[in-house]
Amino acid sequence: MLTMKDKKQSKIKIVLPVLFTFGASLMFFQADGQADSTQPTSNEAQVAMTTNNANTQNNNYQSLNGSTTQQNNAQATTQSASAATNNYSVSLSDSAVQAAVNKPVVSTTPTFSTNQYNVSADPIDAANGGSGSASLNTAGLTASQKAFLDSIHDGAISTWKQYGVLPSLTASQAIIESGWGQSSLASRYHNLFGIKGSYNGHSVTLPTREVYGGRSVMINDAFRAYDNNSESVQDHGYFLVANSRYHNLLWKTNYRDVTYLIRADGYATDPSYTTILNSVIERYNLTAWDNEAFDTNTGHIDNLSVEGNQLHISGWHAANSYNSNMHHFIILLDGNTKQELYRTEVKGVYRQDVQNAYPNAEISGWGGFDITIPYTSNLAGKNIQVVSRYTYDTKGEINGGKDLYYNPVSLNANVGNLDNMSLDAATGTINISGWHAADNTLTQGYHYLIVYDASKQVELGRFLVENSARNDVAKVYPGIYNAANSGFSLNLKFNSALAGDQIQIISRYSDSQNGEGHYTDYWFAPKTFNDNKASLDSFKVSGNQVTIAGWHAADQAANKPYHFIILYDATTKKEIKRVAVPTTSRPDVMKVYPHLYNADQSGFNLTTELDPSLNGHQIQVISRYSDSANGEGSRIDYWFKPVKVTIK
Repeated sequence: MLTMKDKKQSKIKIVLPVLFTFGASLMFFQADGQADSTQPTSNEAQVAMTTNNANTQNNNYQSLNGSTTQQNNAQATTQSASAATNNYSVSLSDSAVQAAVNKPVVSTTPTFSTNQYNVSADPIDAANGGSGSASLNTAGLTASQKAFLDSIHDGAISTWKQYGVLPSLTASQAIIESGWGQSSLASRYHNLFGIKGSYNGHSVTLPTREVYGGRSVMINDAFRAYDNNSESVQDHGYFLVANSRYHNLLWKTNYRDVTYLIRADGYATDPSYTTILNSVIERYNLTAWDNEAFDTNTGHIDNLSVEGNQLHISGWHAANSYNSNMHHFIILLDGNTKQELYRTEVKGVYRQDVQNAYPNAEISGWGGFDITIPYTSNLAGKNIQVVSRYTYDTKGEINGGKDLYYNPVSLNANVGNLDNMSLDAATGTINISGWHAADNTLTQGYHYLIVYDASKQVELGRFLVENSARNDVAKVYPGIYNAANSGFSLNLKFNSALAGDQIQIISRYSDSQNGEGHYTDYWFAPKTFNDNKASLDSFKVSGNQVTIAGWHAADQAANKPYHFIILYDATTKKEIKRVAVPTTSRPDVMKVYPHLYNADQSGFNLTTELDPSLNGHQIQVISRYSDSANGEGSRIDYWFKPVKVTIK
């Protein structure tokens, strides 16, 4: 049974080794019992001069993606389709349809694919970031004190990169000035450093002790107020940069130098301020944060994607362990087996954004890379792990420098969109069009569209199609293998087996002529062809005769050649009579509902007698299409609003 095992790539087993496998079926829609058991509708549908349709559920199809998608000029090698082209229609096999007639509904909630496209990756072992308490001496600290260190860690590292303020200085000052974040100034106003003045116009006046001429005095002064600790840490770095008297301590790497200078520059009046800072730094080993900030080895993969017949890789690697005599290699590994797939030496591409973020790394701005290599079968569909390596070795082996491993990026982009799946009432065909692009299709040269009954979970048929150019897709998704040649279309003869159930289109690329073997599937959202619309244009009683005219079009009227008008006594809940009527041309209905199965031939007109005993009764008209000459069997009804009749 054809089921969706995996939205990304389903392994579907087809039992019959023929073009149309699994003779499939749909349970035909049947009205519930006799006409007198059905509930009336409230309003009438309207075309031109008629009224609103009430017993109709509009199932207007929405495509899975509103926008078109991706990729460049790569073209999939597909076979010419003898079964399906744009020039004529194809049909489901009779055996496939008949075999599914009695199959019960299995699923009411079909699954479908969602676009899968990821081209970037962060490093695995970057020497930046991490826990705020990593490598610190936290023995004897409370949970809240450890949490305080964690809360200022990232900011302390960041202010070094941005302003050159030593992280151990930032941390030790925050601890001393805020009492581990517990002082009223810190806990209520997030001022961790006792910086005076105002921040974005916000300040608070508090008493503070100052030392003047060797004498301690209490004064009231204004202190900056922040919304959170992050603002305080950031403003601390900016404060030291903005005040030129502190410039002598910026970018210095020895904590004893900076703790001496910050006291000498006038940050604090307490003569023991330097000694206190040093004591805190040494007790809690805050220099671990200094070493972390200095040991830069980080980067990012900005793009790893297939562009045409090339694999494009771009990103950057900033590191301190570098000098101008080193070589820069990019190595590609299989992310699952770790087997090396490719390596090449690269030239530096200058990245001002990286230079700004890591101004003190030995190589930062020139650590950018942007390369293209042939997209071959040994790369297709794999998880690709990029390794950036600085080394003295001319062949790219480890010799000094640093390696940076990035998280693997899967070359399994699989995206698609069903632009149209609608019934053309004029031709009696389901017009299907869309596109499907996937990285893994490099060696999958056969493209099939599979018609699948999601309600019964059975395949109805499969058709080999020719791919067409989709430059719009390539423009949006320039990083997927066959996007530029990812279009498809199919005209499928409408069959009663397509009515009522949830019908899915599956786009499949396969390396096998029968659509099996290795393949990549995309399951589009289901469409249910169950529109049922009608209008009672006129209902006129003259004497004991009634003349009824209107129209009734329904998708499920397919293969139901008998059309009946049933008169139903809504007062007594009994059927009065049923009359077989011919359908007539209704081009006005066709114009308004071009995607409704029999809209062009949906008209009816009937004049019949009424028994005088029905005078004053509510008479309801029912339009019925049936596959049985007596109006029973498989059928589809439309109940119009009851009308009170006066028979003279």
